Amino acid sequence: MISNVNYVNLMTYDLVGGYATTTGHHTPLYSTGKQIESIDNCITRLLAMKVPAEKLVLGAAFYGRMWEGVADADSGLYQNGTFKRSIAFKNFSSQLSVDSGFVYHWDEKAMAPYFYNPSRALFVTHDDAHSIALKTRYAIDKALGGIMFWELSNDAYTGGLLDVIDATRNGYVHK
Repeated sequence: MISNVNYVNLMTYDLVGGYATTTGHHTPLYSTGKQIESIDNCITRLLAMKVPAEKLVLGAAFYGRMWEGVADADSGLYQNGTFKRSIAFKNFSSQLSVDSGFVYHWDEKAMAPYFYNPSRALFVTHDDAHSIALKTRYAIDKALGGIMFWELSNDAYTGGLLDVIDATRNGYVHK
């Protein structure tokens, strides 16, 4: 059946979405001990099922997912909470700033960023320039069909995540 399609666009975001009562990474590159679902897990499984790499297109998120009522343990990661809303990447600098109480964190295992606001008990899982560049390199290294994203209108008009994908694609030397 896979011979009948040109590409398989993988929605490898919202892996922890608005239905979840526990925080986590909604678009992690790699699995962790507390979260198995990830881009690498998905790609690895599909390649093992003999889906051609060049037909697989991994997904990235041009938005974040916010939970409220999240305990301060582990800066909110893998804690109970209630989904609040989504935030467009273009609004991160104004809505998730240090001045408004948010602290940026990077998960080395998942290769994924997140914000936590301890005074307001808010947790935000998202993609950023660093995670997008890593995902683009991953797609190149695995000889995938590409990278896609949801949703272009959420990107910054200049210096956004699409620009990161393009710059990484044009400047990255395959391993």
